[in-house]
Amino acid sequence: MDIVTHGITGLLVSRSLPRGDSRSMMAAGLIGALAPDLDVIARLWDPMAAVTVHRTATHSFLGGAVIAVLVAGLVWGIRRDSFFHLFGSAYLGLLSHIGSDLLTSFGTAILWPLTDRRFALAQHYLIDPIFTILALGFLVASFRLKQRRISWANTGLLAIGLYVVIAAAVQRTAFIRWQEFMELQGILPTRSALLPLFPGPFRWLGVSETEKGFYQQSFALYASNTDAPNFFSKSNADLRELERLREVQGFLRFARFPWKRELYDRGLRVVEYRDLAFADHPLGGPLSLRLWVDESGNVRKFEFGHRF
Repeated sequence: MDIVTHGITGLLVSRSLPRGDSRSMMAAGLIGALAPDLDVIARLWDPMAAVTVHRTATHSFLGGAVIAVLVAGLVWGIRRDSFFHLFGSAYLGLLSHIGSDLLTSFGTAILWPLTDRRFALAQHYLIDPIFTILALGFLVASFRLKQRRISWANTGLLAIGLYVVIAAAVQRTAFIRWQEFMELQGILPTRSALLPLFPGPFRWLGVSETEKGFYQQSFALYASNTDAPNFFSKSNADLRELERLREVQGFLRFARFPWKRELYDRGLRVVEYRDLAFADHPLGGPLSLRLWVDESGNVRKFEFGHRF
């Protein structure tokens, strides 16, 4: 989810706690909810950090506990309060961040360092206006109606939970529709996936893989789907030497539907890798890695493209 939604949700969680009306508790919950995304600073020295570092250590249960201790210590140093309660608010705020990120399709390494596998429910887009408005509405109510602060905050968390359940049901319906569409096209995929698109749970990106290539198409549940899907043919090029590079390995470990092709630019061979799980969309993808290779097989430059 986006940083604004993380902050709002973290505050809502802290407001649901027995001592959640204190400034120190709210500060701990807010900072805890925002802290995991500090891993984006890795982009300053690692251009591939968006797929190799982001949503790993700082987004795991264990790493999050360490961060919550640091946040609680920071707040305790400014305003003397119960360290245990501050830790609880910070960790719950951080868990709200991890949980909402888990709902997206990006993938979150929640079990790091036991495994670097990324888990994703892929129910919500990175920006979900309905999710944000629900959280904001009940957060405001918890401030305006202070005597029933806990009730309003908990009701807000329940409302968000209900929305998540509804989105899961919509996702299941959309996936069945994508499978039926593939059958009507006479396509028998070896695997398929459904990824959410902006702005909400009614627009999706279907991706399927066959022996010859990949099929991809965006569609809305409220509209008929009659256009033929986009087809991406698999390349037979031998790219084993390039795929030993750290940048390429990092990209391929992250990508769910990696597709590659070769182009030519000013006498140089251009090898492009793309993750078809990300569509060409104003608020998202494509997620791609391009390498310019000379006649000797040396990489002259590479370009990593993403919009998240």
